[in-house]
Amino acid sequence: MTPLLAAVYVGAMQNIFSKSAKYSLFDPCKEMAYIPLDEDTKVKGKAAIDVVCNPLGKSGGALIQQFMILTFGSLANSTPYLGGVLLVIVLAWLGAAKSLDTQFSALRREEELEKEMERAAAVKIPVVADNEGGNGSLPSISPLNPVGGGDSSSSPSTPRNL
Repeated sequence: MTPLLAAVYVGAMQNIFSKSAKYSLFDPCKEMAYIPLDEDTKVKGKAAIDVVCNPLGKSGGALIQQFMILTFGSLANSTPYLGGVLLVIVLAWLGAAKSLDTQFSALRREEELEKEMERAAAVKIPVVADNEGGNGSLPSISPLNPVGGGDSSSSPSTPRNL
């Protein structure tokens, strides 16, 4: 195996792994940010990210790399510093993902609470009593605490033994 063939294999594997990570980790994470938004904001947000932020990020990365190469003289000399910049960017990305998770979870709990309240409001059933008229109207005297008729030994303020 020649050094050139080894470099081709390493480059191919790096390309495969970077594309796999992009499509399996980064893109779904980016799309999750749009889930809690309404349709109009979602369309505008996607357009702003795709038109402005993606090209700005790529050109910003290239600018950082060129600045480091010019400052330190070669790519080999600037590699440790580029690694530090990469570490800072990855940590910022993880912090943003955690913040997004916190905001998304709070919004999801709020939506679930609203749905639960809507279900509870929809389940309310009016209580009606059966009476001789059969029209389902509420009686004028409460059947739980009758006043007057029936047992004369109990007063309205004391409970009756049934």
